[in-house]
Amino acid sequence: MAKKKTPPPGPSPSPLDEGSTESVPVPRPPKAKAASRPPRRPRATHKPTPKPEDLALGQARELMIQASESFDPKKRVALAKNAIKLSPDCAEAYLLLAEQSKNRKAALGLFEQAVAAAERTLGPEVFAQGVGHFWSFLETRPYMRARAGLAEAAWASGRRDEAVHHLVDLLRLNPGDNQGLRYLLAGWLLNLDRIDDLDELLDQYDEESAAWSFTRALASFKVGGDTPASRKLLQAARKTNKHVVDYLIGRKTLPSEPPRFYSPGDEDDAILYVANHLGAWKSTPGSLTWVRSATATRKRKPKVQPAEGPSKASERRLLKLPAEVDTWQADFRQFDRRIEVGGERIRPWMILVSSRTRELVLGHAMVEREPTAESLWDVIAGAMLNPAMGDPHRPSEIQVRPDSTWEALEGPLDAIGVACETTDSLDQIDFLFENLAKHLEGTKQPGLLDMPGVTQPQVERFYQAASDYYRRAPWRALGYEAVIQVECDRYESGPWYAVVMGQSGLTLGLALYEDLALLRRMYAGKLSDEEGARRTVALTVTFDEAGSLAEADLDAIETHGWPIASPEAYPSFFRKERGLSMRPPLAWEIDLIVGCLAALPDFIARRPLDDSTRELVAVPDASETPIELGLSWVPEPN
Repeated sequence: MAKKKTPPPGPSPSPLDEGSTESVPVPRPPKAKAASRPPRRPRATHKPTPKPEDLALGQARELMIQASESFDPKKRVALAKNAIKLSPDCAEAYLLLAEQSKNRKAALGLFEQAVAAAERTLGPEVFAQGVGHFWSFLETRPYMRARAGLAEAAWASGRRDEAVHHLVDLLRLNPGDNQGLRYLLAGWLLNLDRIDDLDELLDQYDEESAAWSFTRALASFKVGGDTPASRKLLQAARKTNKHVVDYLIGRKTLPSEPPRFYSPGDEDDAILYVANHLGAWKSTPGSLTWVRSATATRKRKPKVQPAEGPSKASERRLLKLPAEVDTWQADFRQFDRRIEVGGERIRPWMILVSSRTRELVLGHAMVEREPTAESLWDVIAGAMLNPAMGDPHRPSEIQVRPDSTWEALEGPLDAIGVACETTDSLDQIDFLFENLAKHLEGTKQPGLLDMPGVTQPQVERFYQAASDYYRRAPWRALGYEAVIQVECDRYESGPWYAVVMGQSGLTLGLALYEDLALLRRMYAGKLSDEEGARRTVALTVTFDEAGSLAEADLDAIETHGWPIASPEAYPSFFRKERGLSMRPPLAWEIDLIVGCLAALPDFIARRPLDDSTRELVAVPDASETPIELGLSWVPEPN
């Protein structure tokens, strides 16, 4: 099957549409009736004398044709600016400048000018007569693309309802949706919890695409949770594209650049869907865990034979083995790191048996639950009968640590002529477990409570504040480049520049940067992603699944019952240093981030973006004196 072009997220790269018949090949809704012919424009009986403004507009469009044929960005911008000087009604010129702009605020204004210019040149008659066939008139396409770009720019600036209105009106003008805007609109409606409007859109365009099917499944889960109906919709969605789930739950990583073409049901189709809709999934608590659970391959666990333990039969078998002067050591310990078994994260136990005399590992076993005396006996007996190295034999003694489980084996071992000696020092076994842990688990990450001066009440307040912040979801109300200045007289450093993460849906959280100028350079595209990551310093909280946290933090959460907002909302807190190194936060940094997590959602809700008035906010903390923060919006650069 020939691949389709990727539906553009906004206006076409080409600034000029006259003479072009190209449109995005998206399927028309099956429910829609066959469209009637668009009304013909009446032919003029004579050629009127061109007006000066029409001549100027024609000359401006000639310049835009040159711009569309140029590969030099600077030349294209220069031609667009000259076109506007010739005619302020040249929508194509504003459109090109908006697309080239690296400043979101400037781009928003240029898209608005492009829409206004296109409205002037089209006139009210076209809007009245062209409803339902708007794309059929070639002269309307600059308007359609400019307004689609305006919708995306408005969304990026936090003007969410306005952005939705633009797309809804574009679909009213052109229900055939040659631009593929319905897919973008569906994701936005989900993000805003406008489920009734989403249902209406899904019914209007009743199709079996991956985008529509997975959106239906997510909407069902958002309303009713894990139900037979939502699971049925999810399974139906998987049949439309088998690749989507892998990208949704992170088995596969999205590429840095989206594909240019796709075919329905292929991997590129899945990449495009997830890139545009992951935010809606991440903003729905529990949805990704639900997908992982509902689509997990149910592997049959091998039947675990019950431990035999000591018996007369095993005693007779072992007594037939030769006895040798050989000192063994044996122990069982639980891993620090959790692993996934059957969809559950557990910390398994390892049993090791070694010969201290010959420096050999003779037997081992990994079990999900704490070993019993019977299971320990089976491993030891197996090491005698079928050692991993060397010949079968009975040792003269086995050294174990003091433990009631081992005490239960003293009698059975004595019956086969093996002494059971308790000792506080198992040097060889300690060495083996230490190296095994390094090999399987890597370097152990310190938890928040491992940092000097950090107290349990501090960490508890952090998890509570992070949980509340996640539930408030302040990223839904903000544009991509909104920055809040944070000041606190309690600390010598500062100010900090708070950036709420989550607008794209790829990463949810909060970052406190130290360098506003560097942050501005990143926003302006003057630094590569790699250079920006290397040069920035920030306190960062991100939300993800449990596997993103240090095992020590997971243990503390489990032990103390600290709150977690959803299975995808475990807060990871670290300080990003220059370079790419990271470390856990210090005690005062925990207090600062807790204050910000608590204060920022309310500040964002009550203080308009264009009001840069400084506001003092007092947030209770573990000390007797509340932490006082000075908060203010940082004005966007012109």
